[in-house]
Amino acid sequence: MQRTDLKRLNDADQLIREIATDLGLEFMPQEFDVVPAQKMLEIMAYRLPVNFSHWSFGRDYEIERTKHEHGYAVPYEVVFNSDPCRAYLMDTNPFPIQVLVMAHVYAHNDFMKNNRHFQNSRRDMITTAATAAERFRGYEEHYGIDAVERVIDAGMAIQWNIDPTEHIHRQSEDEVRQRLYGWSRELAPSGPYDDLIPDRPKPTRNQKRALQKRTPPEPTPDLLGYIINHSPRPLEEWEKDLLSVIKSQAQYFLPYRQTKIMNEGWATYWHEQIMQRLFQKRFLTAEEHGYYNLYNARVKAHHPRNLNPYLFGYAILKDLEDRWNKGRFGPEFEELTDAYTRDQWDTGLGKGREKLFEVRRTHMDWFFVDEFLSREVVENLDLYLYLEREHPSYYEVVVAETEWQKVKRILVQSLMNSGVPRILVTDGNYRNSLQLYLEHAYEGLPLQDEYARKTLELIHYLWDRPVYLETNEPYNDKTRGKLYAVDESGVHVRTE
Repeated sequence: MQRTDLKRLNDADQLIREIATDLGLEFMPQEFDVVPAQKMLEIMAYRLPVNFSHWSFGRDYEIERTKHEHGYAVPYEVVFNSDPCRAYLMDTNPFPIQVLVMAHVYAHNDFMKNNRHFQNSRRDMITTAATAAERFRGYEEHYGIDAVERVIDAGMAIQWNIDPTEHIHRQSEDEVRQRLYGWSRELAPSGPYDDLIPDRPKPTRNQKRALQKRTPPEPTPDLLGYIINHSPRPLEEWEKDLLSVIKSQAQYFLPYRQTKIMNEGWATYWHEQIMQRLFQKRFLTAEEHGYYNLYNARVKAHHPRNLNPYLFGYAILKDLEDRWNKGRFGPEFEELTDAYTRDQWDTGLGKGREKLFEVRRTHMDWFFVDEFLSREVVENLDLYLYLEREHPSYYEVVVAETEWQKVKRILVQSLMNSGVPRILVTDGNYRNSLQLYLEHAYEGLPLQDEYARKTLELIHYLWDRPVYLETNEPYNDKTRGKLYAVDESGVHVRTE
């Protein structure tokens, strides 16, 4: 990039920061790095500017590189939830697109600073990942690449099987038992509402002994953490370090997964607002305005087969703002059946922008789509369910479902638990022999049989005792029980 462009980018940065502040955005200090395409692709594939080595990152790099070289994907920016917030811009982006991306980044910054799901993230992850990568290289030299990679393989397979609410209730197993069974020696303080609280019977000596042996005391979704702390193998310290880093990074990236639609929609909404101000100030030329319109249209392009989070989140936010400005919500409005009356409804409430900031602070995609996706957005975006039909010489894409509430229900279902089947550790001492029993809490997300089998083999490697996975998924309108069991001889499946 030419020196004059860098000067203009610095000017743009200052203007964007002033405009964003004037619009009500609140953000951490922002830093930008302009990097070549190869570095940008490496960051995207390895998740962070510097990270440990793993074959899956190399695979992802080749995928991103191939898409980029064939024009299927242009990596405009990568932004990290750090303090100061760090963003990387690709040096081949035209100047007006760099400005668009910078405006987009400031909105991401605001979202990550204020959305409650990001508040417990490690904002020093870029630094800690770099130091962890150095330790991992030492492990490879001392224990061998194959041994290190096998542990990483297992950890990566269950990296999203963690407890998303761990920061809310960090408790030891003894503290959980205390909460569940009330074994405190001290009497709880009395209060005026004691008569409303049912008496909890004290466990007998035998019951207490049995409860003390139960592990975990209650089912937990933190499969990765449970294995780190309870594996009967036992795991060596370097293996625990590998798995702990994987878990720490998963916890860091989990809010990104939980808020992908909201975060990208929020950034798209505000970059349009900021760019409009820049055009009013004549900071960009008419030709640059044309570049912006072209690239902004690409950002918000509608893809029938794929859900574009930029467009989808933006459309819900715009609709939300309009509805709260006009009072188009609540029982009185929802009960209207006349299309003309619904279309003309306007109480002049004027609370749209205020509602946007409120939702930005509290929601994740699952609840955001469930609460605010309206019939109008579904119909305007043609959010129907499509099926591919294979013919001898061609594929045909047909609409399989158009009823908006059914489409919405399936969308919401796909967002539950960030799209990952919910697996619970229910017994770490099954049959009183340190066998591991897991349950698939079916919530609309089925297991993929091949993935389940291979993952169980990796879990068995870390646990080194028989592992079981029970699932009850609907099959042909009936509930079909299935039990996976894995031991030294491999994976066995029993269907009921």
